[in-house]
Amino acid sequence: MKVPSFEDQLNRLEEIAGSLDRVDVPLDKALALFEEGIQRLRAAQATLEAAEGRLRELVERADGTLEPTEGKLLDSADGDEED
Repeated sequence: MKVPSFEDQLNRLEEIAGSLDRVDVPLDKALALFEEGIQRLRAAQATLEAAEGRLRELVERADGTLEPTEGKLLDSADGDEED
């Protein structure tokens, strides 16, 4: 089975939210939708966290190439001011 993309996860979450907004959804169906929603939300969050980690590892040079930051982003946030 293909792993759903981030966008697929978000689309399904929107569908689930729309279904849960309806008043005619039986309780057992609502609980199953809620559980699926939680699982998809966690999967989407994990995807975002992985992407954020990857972005922190790379920095773009002026010529457009990427290089590992090796903590450069965090170090520059500490302030590299000279006295």
